[in-house]
Amino acid sequence: MGETIWHDVTVAWARPSDLQGFTEIDAAAMGQEQVDRVRQLSGSRAQGFLAGRALIRTLVRRIRGSDEVLLSSRCDRCGADHGRPRSADVSLSVSHAEDLVVVAATAGSILLGVDVEDAAAAGRLHGLGSMFPDGAAPDLAAWTRIEAAVKADGRGFEIDPSEVLLHPSADDMDPCAWSAVLPGRASPLEIATLVGPPGFVLSVAVG
Repeated sequence: MGETIWHDVTVAWARPSDLQGFTEIDAAAMGQEQVDRVRQLSGSRAQGFLAGRALIRTLVRRIRGSDEVLLSSRCDRCGADHGRPRSADVSLSVSHAEDLVVVAATAGSILLGVDVEDAAAAGRLHGLGSMFPDGAAPDLAAWTRIEAAVKADGRGFEIDPSEVLLHPSADDMDPCAWSAVLPGRASPLEIATLVGPPGFVLSVAVG
């Protein structure tokens, strides 16, 4: 397990095997939707889901100073329980890669997205070249910035990844920072590619 902080966002990560003490009973205390969701999953996917909820519970308790953590994950479009997790007065985002789960959390209601990728998976990005006008796929760090940006925006890959324009930040105090301009959004999102778990590439977007 580990964590880092960027601006006011805490990013925590763990391998599901580290959090096996968090069970379906614990998920039930966070709301019936969470139980319904985990029962739709099996094996490593169920274990990864529970690990993500364990990290969420830890971070929300810390932010709020209260033991009770209730979540909603209703999809805004279809009403099913596969949407992004939401909890009152806390912004959340979750990402999974291989046997790792990452959660970003901060107080208040802001746009927030996190993405993590296994560094060993960098080769698969070559197949994405056709999605970009010049045929050149982004490197893995840039891809995590794109994914974090579209998750924070809320539209996900309804946005064409090639239309997400990344620019290095001019802030000398934050050399890891970038900005992302997305179609249909008036103001850019702030993004950082952070030092995270060894062997993985991690980016966070806020707006």
